Amino acid sequence: MRPHYSITAQPDAEPITLAQASEHLRVDSTEDQAYISDLIPVAREYFDALTGRASAIATYVMTAETWEDLFCQIGRIDNTSAYVIPLYRTPLLSVTSVKYYAPDATTLTTMSASYYRVITTAEPGMIQLKNSPPSVDDRIDAIQITFTAGTDCAPAMSKHAIRMLVAHFYENRAPVAYASTYEIPFTLKALIENQKIGGFF
Repeated sequence: MRPHYSITAQPDAEPITLAQASEHLRVDSTEDQAYISDLIPVAREYFDALTGRASAIATYVMTAETWEDLFCQIGRIDNTSAYVIPLYRTPLLSVTSVKYYAPDATTLTTMSASYYRVITTAEPGMIQLKNSPPSVDDRIDAIQITFTAGTDCAPAMSKHAIRMLVAHFYENRAPVAYASTYEIPFTLKALIENQKIGGFF
């Protein structure tokens, strides 16, 4: 099962401002300001989920059923067994905790930080377990990794894609209109594809 990402602490600031979104939309009136403001985090979360990026600093929890669902590589590095877990919200700033349910346990066990190393210089950031992982209980939330990722200055391409997503959501408020669906424009798709981490989101 593919790991699930959820935000536990929203950003203090969005990658684009309400003024920037309104300017892009060419909206001068104050009537829709609250609506446009609500669309900005929606567009940011959508963009980040599609690309694997974190365009604003936030705290995340990645949940998985098994360690195998997380590993991108199992091999030998410097004579040490390497179990690598990519965290697809880039850039990775820090890892708060790695927790898991041991077999038949009802409470989470926190893995000692000495048991793994955090790699923030890679894209995506990674956790590398120094030894084989512990056994976990048979449940969909058996492993829970809490981490902080993001930037307070998102790349210009990311900001523009988020502006375009705000405009797309603003202009298309219903999923279907007049029996026709409205797809995301090619220019926006191209921006999102260019910003993807790992190439499969």
